[in-house]
Amino acid sequence: MELVIVEGKDLEEALSKGLEKLSLTKDDVDWSVLAENDEMVKLRVTKKGTIEKLLKDIVEEFIEKFGAKGGVEIFKREQNEFYINIVTEDSDAVLIGKGGRNLEALQHLISRIVHRYEKTLDIVVDVSGYRKKKEHTLSTRAIAFAEEVKRTGREIFFEPLPASLRRVIHLAIANKEGVRTYTIGEGDLKKVVIAPSRR
Repeated sequence: MELVIVEGKDLEEALSKGLEKLSLTKDDVDWSVLAENDEMVKLRVTKKGTIEKLLKDIVEEFIEKFGAKGGVEIFKREQNEFYINIVTEDSDAVLIGKGGRNLEALQHLISRIVHRYEKTLDIVVDVSGYRKKKEHTLSTRAIAFAEEVKRTGREIFFEPLPASLRRVIHLAIANKEGVRTYTIGEGDLKKVVIAPSRR
């Protein structure tokens, strides 16, 4: 893999070391800060497209072993976050599963495989945009519920959800005045509660 981890006294020195090790120019690489303090900067420097290729290869191999036929779309969301959308010819329902359970398991498995190679990456796995649609629906519901909580003063409970979907709710109303969120429950699936703000 065309990737190096380098340290320098500042960003410029660390990046220069990475470029030298890879024999590439600044235009040919992506880099991200892994650690930084007053004395040093630690960077991951990769040839452009390397991370995307790694992700694509891992997911395509996984899909092939699963017996599904289709493709993989990869989008970089933030410096260390990638959105992976699996589009199959006929296996979407099986990959998603009831209530998205198989998709959550797929997310977990693919994340673990990816983290063997690159621990600092955050990935979101989706199947034919299912997760994106679900996130949009949850966000819309959260905003509507927040208005109802402000109006009635009563808490509203969401169904048990995995962490990735609970985060959507928390973010959707993070800046809404008069309401707050908290989580209750044990295990992987927990409930988000939208409640009036404490006075």
